Amino acid sequence: MGSDARTQVELLSEIKDLRTRLEKTLGELHAISKNRNHQARKHSDDQIRWVNERDSERARAEEMLRSEKVERGHAEKELGKTQKQLREVSFRLLLAEETERKRIAQEIHDGISQHWSTVKLRVEEILKNLDQHIATPLEDILPLIRVGLEESRRIQMHLRPALLDDLGILATIKWFCREFQKAQPGIRVETRINIQEEEVPATVKTVVYRVMQEALNNISRHSNGNLVKITLERTEGTTEFIIQDNGRGFDLNAVLALKGSERGLGLAGMKERTQLSGGTFHLESAEGVGTTIRASWPVS
Repeated sequence: MGSDARTQVELLSEIKDLRTRLEKTLGELHAISKNRNHQARKHSDDQIRWVNERDSERARAEEMLRSEKVERGHAEKELGKTQKQLREVSFRLLLAEETERKRIAQEIHDGISQHWSTVKLRVEEILKNLDQHIATPLEDILPLIRVGLEESRRIQMHLRPALLDDLGILATIKWFCREFQKAQPGIRVETRINIQEEEVPATVKTVVYRVMQEALNNISRHSNGNLVKITLERTEGTTEFIIQDNGRGFDLNAVLALKGSERGLGLAGMKERTQLSGGTFHLESAEGVGTTIRASWPVS
């Protein structure tokens, strides 16, 4: 009986111990579960906060990007307006230059040229009324007067030929080519004109003349060719002016790679005048195959 009592006491003690250990284990499990839940909530909160921060940063970045796009759009618009204004101002300057050239040419014609003509006539009249032995030495003056008169006319025509304003660009092209061949008898000039005078705007007429003037000047000095073809025609929706020579040509890339001051103002001037008048300018050249200058304007 006593042995059974001890066994029962030991059993109760073991049960109590197991219960204590179970409660402790349950407490630990509860603590672990609580900590895990806390960590899960913390992770979830951190993730939500990170997502929110990322969304906020992305929203700020998108807003900055939109703002930059708007600012860039405004800047590009302002730049476009400025470039347009610069082109308009530059073109007005070119027109003002042509007006001034015309004025000076007219003053030379009305002043210096008329003066030389009057002197020439007076000297010729005086020589008619003088004895031959007196008149003969004075006749040496006449060639000097003729040279002065021709030089005045040359300067006047170089500034702006009155023919351009009086008869138009078609007559001016033909006249200029005749004068060019007189000065350069070794270069033949062929012209092809398939356009009516009234089809060429006034501003384009001036540009065509200046491009022709500069191009033929370059050909006479540099090309070593013997044939120039000049074309002015109206194609579908376009007015085209083309100058081709069969000269030695040049390396276009090498020339364009030079600084403006090194390659001269001729090419730049032709291109600028054409573009400012609303046209496009193309230059084609290669060593040994000649050069082609092409200026074209859309028909409005």
